[in-house]
Amino acid sequence: MTVVLGLNCNHADSSACIIKDGKLIFAIEEERINRIKHWAGLPINSIKECLKQSKIDCSEITDIALNTNPLSNIKEKTFFFLKNYLFGLKKKEIANRIKKKITLKKDINNLLSPKKLAKNVKIHYIDHHISHIASAFYASSFDKAIGLSIDGFGDFCSLSISKCQNKKIEVIEKVYFPDSLGLFYEAFTQLVGFNNYGDEYKMMGLSSYGTPKYYDLISNEIFESKSEIKLNLKYFNHTGKNFSYKFSGKPNQSKILNDKIKELIKIDKLSTNENITEEQKNLAASAQKVFEQKLILIIEKIKKLNFSNNLVYAGGCALNSLGNKKIYDSKFFENIFIPYAPGDGGGSIGAALVACKKINKNINFINLQSPFVGPEFSNDFIKNKIKINSSLSKFKYEYFDNKDTLFTNIAKDIFENKIVGFFNGKMEFGARALGNRSILGNPCNPKIKDIINLKIKRRESFRPFAPAILYEHKHEWFNNSKLNPYMSSVESIIEEKRKLIPGVTHVDGTGRVQTVTKDLNQDFYLLIEKFNEISKVPIVLNTSFNENEPIVMNPDQAIECFLRTNMDVLVLNSYIIRR
Repeated sequence: MTVVLGLNCNHADSSACIIKDGKLIFAIEEERINRIKHWAGLPINSIKECLKQSKIDCSEITDIALNTNPLSNIKEKTFFFLKNYLFGLKKKEIANRIKKKITLKKDINNLLSPKKLAKNVKIHYIDHHISHIASAFYASSFDKAIGLSIDGFGDFCSLSISKCQNKKIEVIEKVYFPDSLGLFYEAFTQLVGFNNYGDEYKMMGLSSYGTPKYYDLISNEIFESKSEIKLNLKYFNHTGKNFSYKFSGKPNQSKILNDKIKELIKIDKLSTNENITEEQKNLAASAQKVFEQKLILIIEKIKKLNFSNNLVYAGGCALNSLGNKKIYDSKFFENIFIPYAPGDGGGSIGAALVACKKINKNINFINLQSPFVGPEFSNDFIKNKIKINSSLSKFKYEYFDNKDTLFTNIAKDIFENKIVGFFNGKMEFGARALGNRSILGNPCNPKIKDIINLKIKRRESFRPFAPAILYEHKHEWFNNSKLNPYMSSVESIIEEKRKLIPGVTHVDGTGRVQTVTKDLNQDFYLLIEKFNEISKVPIVLNTSFNENEPIVMNPDQAIECFLRTNMDVLVLNSYIIRR
C-alpha cells in the first residue's frame, strides 16, 4: 500500500491531500479550517483532516510530497543570490524558507504528537511548476499534451513549458526570476488599489468597465521586450535585498512597483471603495489587455513546437478566466484542460501525483476530475447542529427525504428571488464554489446582484456572478458545447439571450460559465433542472458561500453565515431553514 501525503506548505493557499494507491481520497485547504484567507504555513489542520477523513493513521503514510524543490534551478538561484543578496535581510528570509523544507518531518511530528510519522517515510521535493503541470496533465486524460505553468514565482521560476507524453513531464523551457507575467499582474492589481494578497480577480472584474488607454505605455515601458516576458526592473522593487515575501500566516505582499510608476502613469489617488475612478477602470483594462497579449504570444510560441493539439495549463495565472477566453478563442489547440485548482493550493495534489509516478511509473490514477474531495456531513449530524443552536429556534426548518421534492422547493425559492445558501455533500477544492458550497440566486432578475451584495456579500458592485448551466443546453445560450466544469473561462453569452439572464451577464456580455453534468454533480444538476422546469431557463446564479471570508466548510460555518446576513433560505443537505 502506498499512501502519499501531498503538501503545499509555508506558501500562500497552504493545503494537503491524501492519495492512496493512485486514488485521490481527500484534499482540503487550510483556510477552510482556520478561516484565514490564503493562509500560509504548515497546514497541520489539513493534514489531520486528511487522516481523519481517509481513516488513515499518520504511521501509515509512506511518502510525503512537497510542491517545491530547494535544488530546482540551483545554478540560477546561486548566481542571483551571490550577485544581489549577500547583504540585507533577504538572505535570512531565504535561509528560513530552506530550513522549513529540511525540518518538515520533525515539524509535522511535533504538531501530531504523541502520534508520529513512520521512521522510513520518504520526503519527495517536487519542482513547483512540475507540480502545477502534473495537476493538469494527469487529470486531463490526454495521452499527449503541451504543458504550460504560469504564476508569480515558484522555485525561482515564473513560467514553465513541458512536453507531456507517456505519462512523463519533460520541461523544455523556463522563465526565471526576476521576470514574471504573474508578478506583473499582481503589481498592477496593487497599483489599481487592491492591496490584499489574491485580489487579482477584482482587477479582472473591473477591467471590463474600462478602456485600455494605457496599453501602449505599459507594454512599451514595463516590459523590455514585446516578444518576451522581460520586465523593466527600474519600476520594480522585488529584486531588492530587503524586499520581503511574507508567506507566514496571512500573506502580506510588499509593494511591488516603486514610485517611478507614478511618474510614468501619472495617477496619484486610487480608491478601493465604490467610488472607483475612470482612471482605475482604464488602468485595469490596460493591464488585462497587456496580460492577454503576452499570454497569446506564449500560446503562439508553444503551438509552433507542433508537439500536440492538446494543452494543459495551470499555475495562478490560469485563474485569469478572461485570459483563458483568449486562449480558447485563438483555436490554436483542439483540446484545453485547466484543473479545478490550478493555483498553489492545487500544487499539493500535483506534487503527490508526481511522487506516485516516481514510486510506481505504471500507476493508474483515480478520482482526479471531481473537485468534490472535501469533507461531508450526515443528515443526523446536521439535525443535531440545528437543534442545539438556540439562534435557529425562531426559524422554520423542514426535512425532505425525497430529493425530487427537496430540489423542487429550492428551485421555487430561487425563482421567487430568494437568496439561497446551498450546503450539500462533499466540499469542493479550489478557489471556486461549484455547487456544493454555493449561494444561489435567480439569474433572470436584473437586480439580483444588488440584492445579494446588500443581503450577504457586501462586495464591490463591479464583480460579476457566475451562470451555472445544464451542459445539454449550453449551445442554446453560449453558441458552443464546450465543457467548462470549473468556471475556467468566461464566455460570450448569445446576444439575444443576455436580456433573459441579466443577473449573470457581465458588462461586456460575458459570463464565467460553469457547465453542470449529472456525472460530476448529480444533485446540483437536478436542482438546476427543477429551476428550468419552472422558469424555462436552465441556469442559476452561482457564487461562493461566504461573506468576505473563506468558503464555508461545515454546517456551523454555514449557519453562522446565515444568521449574520440576510440570507433568505439555508439548505443543509436535506434540511431547509427559512428566514
